[in-house]
Amino acid sequence: MQYEFKDLNKTTSASAGKSIESLTFNGINLESEIDEFRTVSVDGRDNYSRKLSTSDSFGDGEFFLRSKIEKNTISVVFFLIAETTEQFNRAFTRLKLLLQGDEKEFYFADEPEFTRIGTVTKLTNGEPGSLSVKGTIEITMSDPYRHGQTKTIDGQNVVYINDPQLTYRQNVDSIVVNVGESSTNEILLTIGNDWRLKMNGSFPSSSTIVLNINDRSLTVNGNSALNTIDIMQTNIFEATIEKGSQVRCSQAAKMTVEYRVKQL
Repeated sequence: MQYEFKDLNKTTSASAGKSIESLTFNGINLESEIDEFRTVSVDGRDNYSRKLSTSDSFGDGEFFLRSKIEKNTISVVFFLIAETTEQFNRAFTRLKLLLQGDEKEFYFADEPEFTRIGTVTKLTNGEPGSLSVKGTIEITMSDPYRHGQTKTIDGQNVVYINDPQLTYRQNVDSIVVNVGESSTNEILLTIGNDWRLKMNGSFPSSSTIVLNINDRSLTVNGNSALNTIDIMQTNIFEATIEKGSQVRCSQAAKMTVEYRVKQL
């Protein structure tokens, strides 16, 4: 069994002339794209809050039901300095354009090994009318976790996940199943005792089945196979893994599991 890593081509330090917390949003480094822009500080990366659900009790306090980590907000303070009004307007308009979009990946230069996902919910210009302003970008993370580089584990008909970094239950990104030398009319894929995918149909030998849990797609040899799912016997799209989880498929000659470690 082998672990592999992807996304290692990210820069591991701030480039010359850029701030140590330089923000890359949706694949574009703002300081590289906008000469007038410079990151000053970042607040909220290490914060989290937990919401408790309780009910009244007859005794002191309340009866605990459950809890969840709430969304997080990161604030990026920046300077935008220009020499002319035209230059300033062009730079600020470009900034607004680059910050558009929902649920975009972003990361900071001093933490390139982790990617976050969020939406810019506020952009402020603290000194309107000035050519030298201090502003704030507010990024709301509906997913409060930061995600590490993609890890890939290979196995045969069983893949054992023994990753010590899996401190939280989390989703799998994708599972690839290579069918063995014998064709089959049924595929049964399980994750632990709780999650399963059952497929009914004709699956020739050496077929490649790709389950992408992120976009809820399923293909066989590149063609959609969602119609082969036994929906009464399938809940795989809600699956989570943890250290010690096992992914099993008796019809597989080889399996590949991909996921990204998440941390607060």
